[in-house]
Amino acid sequence: MRQIGSGRYTLVRELGRGGMGVVWLAEDTVLGRPVAVKELIVPESERGPYQERVLREARIAGRLANPGIVRVYDLIRENDDTFIVMEYVQAPTLTELIERDGPMPVTKAARLAAQLLSALEAAHEAGIVHRDVKPGNVMVPAKDSAKLTDFGIAQSFEDPRLTTTGMLIGSPAYMSPERLEGGEVSPGWDLWALGATLFFAVEGFSAFQRANTSATMLAVMTEYPQPRLSHGPMAQLIMGLLARDPEHRLSTHRARTLIDEALSQEPVDPPTNRLAPVAKPKNRKPLYAASIAVVLVAAFVVAVVLSMNSGSDPSAAPRPTFSFTVPASTVPTSTVPTSMTAQATSKAMVPVMTHGPGGDIPDLSGAMISGECLNWVPKKGAKDPDIDADVGCYGPHDVEVLEQDWANRELEKEVPYPSFEKLVEDTTQMCTRIFLSEAVPVPNKEETLKFWVIVPNTEAWKVKTNDGYRMSNRLTYCFVGKADGSKLTEPVMAR
Repeated sequence: MRQIGSGRYTLVRELGRGGMGVVWLAEDTVLGRPVAVKELIVPESERGPYQERVLREARIAGRLANPGIVRVYDLIRENDDTFIVMEYVQAPTLTELIERDGPMPVTKAARLAAQLLSALEAAHEAGIVHRDVKPGNVMVPAKDSAKLTDFGIAQSFEDPRLTTTGMLIGSPAYMSPERLEGGEVSPGWDLWALGATLFFAVEGFSAFQRANTSATMLAVMTEYPQPRLSHGPMAQLIMGLLARDPEHRLSTHRARTLIDEALSQEPVDPPTNRLAPVAKPKNRKPLYAASIAVVLVAAFVVAVVLSMNSGSDPSAAPRPTFSFTVPASTVPTSTVPTSMTAQATSKAMVPVMTHGPGGDIPDLSGAMISGECLNWVPKKGAKDPDIDADVGCYGPHDVEVLEQDWANRELEKEVPYPSFEKLVEDTTQMCTRIFLSEAVPVPNKEETLKFWVIVPNTEAWKVKTNDGYRMSNRLTYCFVGKADGSKLTEPVMAR
């Protein structure tokens, strides 16, 4: 068997492999204990400066003492190869755990959040940013504290950014927007990634992972995912950590307060039924979305090196169960029973509308992205917005897309239409959460803005065959515009 460190460590078997290298189970022959050894694999042209910096930063990480951090024991450089010797933790990663068991109950996820936040605080106090917080780098033992691993690629606050060597290390679905934009390294990178990791834990799927790197980056920069299976303090924690603007992101103190509130709640298990993963719908104008992705990728001018354990994401979240009701003043009384009473609402919400043949908007079939701006008003009898309705947000426009989502993702299958109350309940929850969150950083927004909720009717829900394809339209929509009906002149959602 292969040995390193002048024979001290014997590599027993491979544990995992990825873009950053190989992780081995090894034996420390001096102390007689199992250890994990990460063998770094770096392009030849980048090897020298990268290895030096990794060695320096891993030495710093090795001094971190926190039960939530996988310890770094040793650093070895032999024959131009670099090895990091770490604590061996016999536990599944968060990715593996969720794939096996499904979404975490809120209380369990809150305990996980507390442990990871404590680990990150210890790192940040030592001047270290992890840079690759993600489910694949979180070990979840059955009894002990969860552990954050892979500090070997961490970065000191004062060090020059690794992109000076032409590489951006990490997993795009867990990189904060300001990091993708080339911002300076800061603890905010890790806090945003913690929010994305917790979203994965409670929802059962990655909020931003898409079919390719460009689409994933675009999702990070433009979309506001909404928790469906969590609510209250846990949902506030996740959305607060995922704030695009670092200035609006939760502080560690506020995050800790929300975690404590979530821990004090009665535990509720999420539903066990799960749907298969479905790609995000394409934009109504494919060239528009593609051009944004190209611009983003060109602006980054980096090669994204996916970290180890990237793997495939678990299946998409199940249909949610909410404790949410709609105010009678916002729902057409002819279609929704008056028994629906309010728990959480916004006075800025206008009456719920339907789309589909015979509905308020007969044909609303365009796929849209959050933050897209339109010269088009959602009203009874309105036609589907065409390509010309899609305009820039820094000029006069009628509405902005808050969100678009599928009420059901099995678009080619005959699935019974759910109750209209349920559709309204779920979609209103989604739209209201976005509108009231930091995603819409507008002062006095409940007085100056209004938002629309649009759900499919039974005809839109039905599967139809057209040009040889079976398809249904089960999209739900949220739009926002001026309360007085005048034009918006700049983006409403945070950029």
